[in-house]
Amino acid sequence: MKKNLFFVALAALALASCSDDTFVGENSPTLGSANGDGGIHFGFDMQNATRADIYGNAAATLLGNNFYVVGTKGTESDTYPTSNVVFNNYVVNYGVNTAGTTASNTANWEYVGEDPLTGYSKLSPATVSAQTIKYWDYSAAQYDFFAFSTGTQKAKKDEDAPADDETGVTSMVYGSDLAGATAYTLWIPTVAALEKTYFTDIQEVRKDVEGYGKEVQLKFKNLGSKVRIALYETIPGYAVKNVVFYTLDGTNNFTDANKDATAKLISADTYGFPTKARIDVSFPYIGNNNQSAIAYNKANATVTPVTASSSKTQAFSTLNNYAATKEGTEADGYYLGRTLPTATFAGSPAASYYQTVFPVSSSSPITLRVDYTLVSTDGSGEEINVYGAKAVVPSKFTEWKPNYAYTYIFKISDNTNGWTDQAATAEGLFPITFDAVVAEATDANAEQTTITTVATPTITTYQQNHNPNKDGKWITAATDEYSKATGKNIYVQVMDNKAVPATLITTLSNTNSLLYGVTTTGADISEATVMDALENRTSEIATDNVTGRNGISLAKNSNITMTGVTSIENGVDDKPITVAEGEASKITIGSLSAGTYAYVYDYTTASKTVNTIYQPLEVTGTLASGTKYVTTTTLNGLSETTALNEAVDYDNYLYFSKTTNGTGITTYSYVSVDGKANLPAGLLKCPVGSLSTSAGDVDASAAAFVFDVYKRNDGKYAVKIIKIVA
Repeated sequence: MKKNLFFVALAALALASCSDDTFVGENSPTLGSANGDGGIHFGFDMQNATRADIYGNAAATLLGNNFYVVGTKGTESDTYPTSNVVFNNYVVNYGVNTAGTTASNTANWEYVGEDPLTGYSKLSPATVSAQTIKYWDYSAAQYDFFAFSTGTQKAKKDEDAPADDETGVTSMVYGSDLAGATAYTLWIPTVAALEKTYFTDIQEVRKDVEGYGKEVQLKFKNLGSKVRIALYETIPGYAVKNVVFYTLDGTNNFTDANKDATAKLISADTYGFPTKARIDVSFPYIGNNNQSAIAYNKANATVTPVTASSSKTQAFSTLNNYAATKEGTEADGYYLGRTLPTATFAGSPAASYYQTVFPVSSSSPITLRVDYTLVSTDGSGEEINVYGAKAVVPSKFTEWKPNYAYTYIFKISDNTNGWTDQAATAEGLFPITFDAVVAEATDANAEQTTITTVATPTITTYQQNHNPNKDGKWITAATDEYSKATGKNIYVQVMDNKAVPATLITTLSNTNSLLYGVTTTGADISEATVMDALENRTSEIATDNVTGRNGISLAKNSNITMTGVTSIENGVDDKPITVAEGEASKITIGSLSAGTYAYVYDYTTASKTVNTIYQPLEVTGTLASGTKYVTTTTLNGLSETTALNEAVDYDNYLYFSKTTNGTGITTYSYVSVDGKANLPAGLLKCPVGSLSTSAGDVDASAAAFVFDVYKRNDGKYAVKIIKIVA
């Protein structure tokens, strides 16, 4: 996947010399010459979203008139870049109309003799008494540069709890110290500070491609992610108005205190959405061994939320341009768009509706929950109020990367959930569901990639007394659920691409057509939560029964068959539908107990890839049975990954990075390997077998690492909930 480089977060850092090719080495006659021949100069430009260049004051202002840079020279190793330091955390400052006033300044950017701006910290080591002019060394095969800027935020060294107008930073390491380690750390106190923080990849300059003496472009990228949401509706005969958003998930939380006109997403993650965080920047793919990798020399950011200030919701302001798409309704209402191109976005059009958010390194489902009003388009003015309708975006689509932009589009159709009375006596507008579309933003200044559309095969169910106007519900006395008392079987048909019946494997022991009984100790039961349980489970992948990470339990039920099914007895209007064997499943309702069931169609096309995932937890005291944990004291003396691209051993090891700062303090950081095929050298490998798996007390002051453990698989599932009443 290619990164989107968005906003005005593109910058170029120019390193230039004069045009002659004079050798510059330890005894070069040009070294320190008065006219500066051979000197490395800094220039600068930045590109905005329309690709128009921004120079001078406008560009410098975005970086707060300064940045910090590391530059090394030499020969690249197999496992790390060049290591002879040239610029050791030099600060480079901007001065208006100063170009040409010194031998080291050709574009208003100066580093010789410069000190950090007022309020900023010196990052160079104490051995660097003053910043001096640097010259291109033609005896070196290569240079490597990378940099960061905290914008107008004051950069405070080793400050892990900065004030709102400060950003905590560490010095950047270089050369062999980059292999498998954190290059530098940033402590970001607010979203406003995140918007002002920029970082670069490693830019190598090679002598053999005539790179010396020419501008070296370092593109500064914004450290934040950008997210926006939109809604539209396709309900025949109705328009949608008065959309109100929930601030928390859960059953029947209909009180006004839990609602807001501001659009919100609700996180299922333990920590929610970060509002401040520690961000560790590293370069996982460096050195000659990785030159063919797509991520070669690319910066990677790992986000650790400051949990006390995380939020369970992410706000996106109010819905915009909301009245232009009403159809045949009263003139004073405000209505959602009725097609995907006219989807109604939340937020400001001046920002293309985007909100800057902290990157999220670990993904969990995200919920959108709303109330809304349906208004008939026939001119009658009839209204239906719907409460608590929700959509859940699966965790595979909720990891937010730095400098990426994401769009979530939700469709309200005549197939949605929710209640039409606040007493919650009957769920569903028979039924109404959300379709979620997730797409990466299209920015004029960026390479563009579509992530995916959440699209699964359509599942249709049939039973006698089926009411076609209620699309999947059955009339039984005062309820609208499948009735055990009717004694009629339920038939299920799966349509790929909404047109062609899927072929169902007819052997129960090896089938793609499954029935589960559903119970829960955690999440509400819905198609999305059952899907998440199938993909992220605490039980082994090969077992019949499934226990989901989210508390959903699925018990495999044998009262379903595809063998000999050539007719759906009670199809549309209770008339039979002829099918080929293997095109429909039959659920024997008389053999089922009353309760909630899930029909699951497993359309995985190959063997599932299964990884053991360790989910970090906050230490609060007593751990639940089965929780695995390791304290920092067990990390001393562990073996390391010994080679770049070492295969990840999900089942036998946890991985940690180890960083020692300038004051001799060693910090261990857990490294999530979720979804990774291989790892760089230098990470500590902690054997899973050495971890405690029993309940007990853990002293939070001991800085223990605590984990829940579950299995993630890449299976593809379609789900339909079936409720059986007595």
